[in-house]
Amino acid sequence: MKKYGSLLGLLLVFALAAYVMVLVYDKGKDEKPLRYANVPQETIDWLNSLRGGVDDLLASFSLNPRPGPWNNDDDFGKDSLTGLRTLEDNYFVFYFPDSLTHSARLCQGFAHEAIPHMKDLLGKYYYPKDMNGRKVPVYLLSDQENYDSLIHRFSPRANAASAGITIYEISPSGFYLYAIALNGNYVFSDEEYTKVVLWHEMTHYCFFASIDYNQHINLPMWCYEGIAEYAAMPGQYPSFTSEEIASIRRECTLSTPKFPQTFENYRGGQSIFCFLEQRYGKESVKSFLQVLYASGLSEALRACFELGTEELEREWKESLR
Repeated sequence: MKKYGSLLGLLLVFALAAYVMVLVYDKGKDEKPLRYANVPQETIDWLNSLRGGVDDLLASFSLNPRPGPWNNDDDFGKDSLTGLRTLEDNYFVFYFPDSLTHSARLCQGFAHEAIPHMKDLLGKYYYPKDMNGRKVPVYLLSDQENYDSLIHRFSPRANAASAGITIYEISPSGFYLYAIALNGNYVFSDEEYTKVVLWHEMTHYCFFASIDYNQHINLPMWCYEGIAEYAAMPGQYPSFTSEEIASIRRECTLSTPKFPQTFENYRGGQSIFCFLEQRYGKESVKSFLQVLYASGLSEALRACFELGTEELEREWKESLR
């Protein structure tokens, strides 16, 4: 009897285990799979290298899925102790001191104006419904000290002497935007420049949210800063002095992570996308971005322009006059 009792007990255990597996399957079969469950270590290292400095980016990677919803309840700006005011609509939340109330309303208009432009050029704009309920949080800081204080909440050792910054995280759950911040040490006194900086950071938001991180990603700075400048100033070709052109031709190699001079990555990168538009058309640039998101820079250059990086570098430099 003991033998049969043990066998029945074992069968009962297997039956219970099978039942639990069925319940788990039924519960999980309609759940969306984790988007970035197989991110290569090289991509993680690249993300973690975007730590401010001459980059206007502060990125991080988390191994842990982020629970939802991703609303704005935990935003730093919602803390009454900050003294920041709030301007919120269906898509954005602006946080700002009293002194920047006019700038906040101005930026709200600029942000809504950017949406159709981002959808057209970058292929998609990410609404709260695409971000698990999270609205884009935009911090308008009056000076460098307050700008640094916000950045140090996310990375105590980060340093960014930039006009704006985009702070985000990649996890198996997807792209999570902590904040876009604008630095009053550089912006707000000129409305057109304020718009350019905000559009630049919004381009970072849409661009980095579009990339498939389940591949080896190691984009050079000229690419992600160049596309942000190109998107922020549509129809404008950057100008260079003869000394700057000589510097670009002497120092810039497209296969390197960063060009030596800051302007070379921003205005120089912008000029690369302007060159591609003039040579191949704007629609080809849009197609290039879609391939880049899915397959990387080299594949996108080959597929859309039949160019390698060395060929593009030569033709771009020759176009500088």
